[in-house]
Amino acid sequence: MSLIRYRWIILLLAYLCVLEFAFTLQSVPAILTSIIEELGLSHAEAGSLMSLFALPMIFLGVLSGSLCDRLGSFKIGSLSLIILIVGTLVFAVSGTFLCAALARAVAGIGAATTSIVAAQIVCQWFTGREVGTAMGILNTAMPLGTIISLASFGKLAHSSSWRVPILITAIMGAVALAAFMTLYKQPSNLRQETRSHRKENVAGLLSRIVNAGGLIWLVGVCWMWFNAAAISFLTFAQDFLMGKGYSVGSGGFLAGLLMWGSLALSPIVGRLVDKVSNNDVFIGIGGIGMAGAFYFISRSANVVFPILVLAVAAAFVPASVYSLPSKILAPENFGLGFGVLSTASSVGMVFAPYAAGLIRDKTKSYELSFIFLSLLAVLMTTTALILRITMVKTRTRPE
Repeated sequence: MSLIRYRWIILLLAYLCVLEFAFTLQSVPAILTSIIEELGLSHAEAGSLMSLFALPMIFLGVLSGSLCDRLGSFKIGSLSLIILIVGTLVFAVSGTFLCAALARAVAGIGAATTSIVAAQIVCQWFTGREVGTAMGILNTAMPLGTIISLASFGKLAHSSSWRVPILITAIMGAVALAAFMTLYKQPSNLRQETRSHRKENVAGLLSRIVNAGGLIWLVGVCWMWFNAAAISFLTFAQDFLMGKGYSVGSGGFLAGLLMWGSLALSPIVGRLVDKVSNNDVFIGIGGIGMAGAFYFISRSANVVFPILVLAVAAAFVPASVYSLPSKILAPENFGLGFGVLSTASSVGMVFAPYAAGLIRDKTKSYELSFIFLSLLAVLMTTTALILRITMVKTRTRPE
């Protein structure tokens, strides 16, 4: 098979990895009500099951990305999928909040590192040729997994047990692991760089982080605000909608609409990014739309229209963010760059669901929780504006 054709196999492998990440992450919101009832959790504790999933990667994200650069995608990708599967299996048999929380933290380490590897290998094989389109396609995996989880896992948990969807997620992880270990190949032009990175010490890692520049960190902050808002919404949307009288199935479907926009529009946004660039503009537009939608969801008698607006607005962000590292970083730093994104998104996922759940517990209403999400979206647009100003100054700065 030619290298041009094989890169689509790489995209398929990356897609399976991100799909498994989505199932692992979003399996909890889909069955949140059942978990709360069986384990006797508060809304803040339930939200922390999402937060703890991301907590370890705040400290390990950049390191995991650097290890991907140093040791190669195959070793780190295989190991991360194994860790993900183990954490998911332990969560499936948990009987206490402490056990469930620890299991989610372990699964989060594996899942987040898996997503870093997936983005890294796509960048390696598509850099300079349709990277925006490839990232647009890759970023449909997250919404697809979320839609399937929210639409089916809740019903499955209601008819059997909340543990059954978790076990299914572990089985799917094993399928992804088998495919990755069987089909993945490293690009020949990166083998020498990988060997040289193995000799890198801590000082070398710190030097690479500094030399990566501030742009990747600004991109990371944008990604942090996006994930803080989107994951918080997905965590509590079904519970919010069921409180308004929707059934389990209807609530799951409406909550999943957030991801339908990304599923349909991410490839289009990725293609536009290839054609016109201006990733920061797409991010800013997405933030404005999301802010307005969040504000009106809790205030509207009919939530369908603002959720549809939210779905379209959110679709502008993922492909725009994930195609930026290939434009601002050298290939040998792709893993590091996506590690930065993982760390940033983990920060958002840790504090925001817990904060949104705590606001719900204190006020006995989701209204202020959704206003909080609206503010997070505004901050994303503000950061995108700073990113644009910084990028323009960088381009116009004399050598």
